[in-house]
Amino acid sequence: MEKKWYFKYNPQTFEFIPGSILAEEQPENTTDIEPTGFYGLPKWNPSTNSWTGQSIGDYLAEQKANAKQQLDPQQQQLNTIANQLLKQNIALSQRVSALEREAK
Repeated sequence: MEKKWYFKYNPQTFEFIPGSILAEEQPENTTDIEPTGFYGLPKWNPSTNSWTGQSIGDYLAEQKANAKQQLDPQQQQLNTIANQLLKQNIALSQRVSALEREAK
């Protein structure tokens, strides 16, 4: 009989147990279907005879979305100061223009 690779899962949670087993006969709580393309630990679904979990693409998209939502507190403070300075600059420019018109 030819040896084959098997992938083990927890019999209670069906969560993948990292690693593989090379055997002639299939050990308990294993499958010969490789759990690839998932982030974290996929779960074995015996009813569909497949692994389920978050795909790497979905995980990366989620991380990218979260990164956009999290602004660095120092960056937020710098943005606030820059906006205040811009408003002050506009107000001062308007006053200078008004004074220059009065001086003429």
